[in-house]
Amino acid sequence: MKFRTVNSEAPGYRSPLFIVGCFEDEAPRAIPDGIVAGALARQARVEGFSGTCGATMVAFTDFPLAPERVLVVGLGPRDSFDLRAERKALTAAFRQVKSLKVASVTVAAEGLYGPQVSESLFGETLAVVAGLVDYVINHFKTARGGHKPEVHLKTVRVLTGAADQEAVHQGLSAGRAIAQAVNLARDLSNLPAGMLTPLKLAAAARRVAAASGGTIQAKVLRKPELEKLGAAALLAVSQGSSQEPCLIELTYTPPTGATAEVLGFVGKSITFDSGGLDLKTADGMRTMKRDMAGGASVLGAIGAVAALRLPISVKAVLAATENMPDGNSYKPGDVLNTLAGLTVEVDNTDAEGRLSLADAIEYAKRQGVTRVIDLATLTGSIREFSGDVGAGAFGNTPAYTREVLEAAAACGELLGELPMWEELRAANHTDIADLKNSGGSPGSVTAAWFLREFAGTTPWVHLDIAGSSYRTRELGMDPKGATGYGVRTLVELARLYSRRPASA
Repeated sequence: MKFRTVNSEAPGYRSPLFIVGCFEDEAPRAIPDGIVAGALARQARVEGFSGTCGATMVAFTDFPLAPERVLVVGLGPRDSFDLRAERKALTAAFRQVKSLKVASVTVAAEGLYGPQVSESLFGETLAVVAGLVDYVINHFKTARGGHKPEVHLKTVRVLTGAADQEAVHQGLSAGRAIAQAVNLARDLSNLPAGMLTPLKLAAAARRVAAASGGTIQAKVLRKPELEKLGAAALLAVSQGSSQEPCLIELTYTPPTGATAEVLGFVGKSITFDSGGLDLKTADGMRTMKRDMAGGASVLGAIGAVAALRLPISVKAVLAATENMPDGNSYKPGDVLNTLAGLTVEVDNTDAEGRLSLADAIEYAKRQGVTRVIDLATLTGSIREFSGDVGAGAFGNTPAYTREVLEAAAACGELLGELPMWEELRAANHTDIADLKNSGGSPGSVTAAWFLREFAGTTPWVHLDIAGSSYRTRELGMDPKGATGYGVRTLVELARLYSRRPASA
């Protein structure tokens, strides 16, 4: 998708579809001024269109200098227009663009930025929304099967004042990079498990590094190296699979040089989860190809950080494996030695994600990260809190947790903090080992406590994204299937820290 800024004072911008904003209870207008404004106002009265945020109205025109069609989108009250209203309005507009099957649109920027939404933030939001709404999960449909290819949006022109063009252009470029990162995470999570094995996920990580212009270095530890390292928890999870596990490490160093602060992005990367010997039901297993969604979001995010050239060091770690049942599978009652030196009794082989994350978090700490955020499709019970619209956050450092919550709010991803009461820590205790890997109810909290033991004193936040990483319905900017949840939050977090880097 290409984005261009065009001087709104220049003549000659006929377009198949023209998008204009309209504040609530104000008359809609159109570009060029006056040509179709009267007709739009009459149509709005007839249709009852009043400009409420997210409402849309399509008008056809037959004026020689006018666009073929005008899409008017409601912006809500002028005095309360903010970034949230901006996202809602643009999402509604580009969903309508998608349904109209047009490949090129022109957007009038007037009214879409101002005191609460800067020119660059408007451009970024527009590009993110356009890129995310355009995504379709139809990777394997064929013409033989009767599939007709969708009309994808190829060109978006933005009409803005000459003085604002550069700021809007910079925002569009940043938004395009972020949208591509989210869509990469969606693509990976939507792939069947047979097409995305642990080593193929590693290959995808190498491609992210190769596209970074040298700012990301990739390292993949395979089974012999993991055995030598002592990553016994990750290796135990992999025992029942014919697919080799690996640990993927991506290191982003800013063009301006390494920083003392090093953000650690850790993503759960179970490329298929059968539950192991504690086998899932058929329905429970149906979408377990997406149990690596946390890893996919981490890959997308570090790629976007590199594309934006943010001046903050970032390291991503993914412990990739399948969790399968066979005669070699790890068993309930086994005791594992983790990379951190803590011993774990296997209470349930379907609580495998926290085992792989335990070794991944310890590895990230050994590589010098100063704070950790992990993303994981960890527990079904998180849906009791988040439904399928957001995620739950758990942390060991209040200030850092607040920063993660602020990052999520800034980019529009729903995230809420859950308490980690000390009294629930003992739920993971067991007689024979330091910990057990399933502490029971409330499952999302006891699972977070398990991970916290491995974070230790390092500032750490865990995002349980099991509810929002994959949906069976369209919602907002997201399609059915994988959503790429968390990419934007991680990028915003890196931005926050990039504003205050310290040289290493």
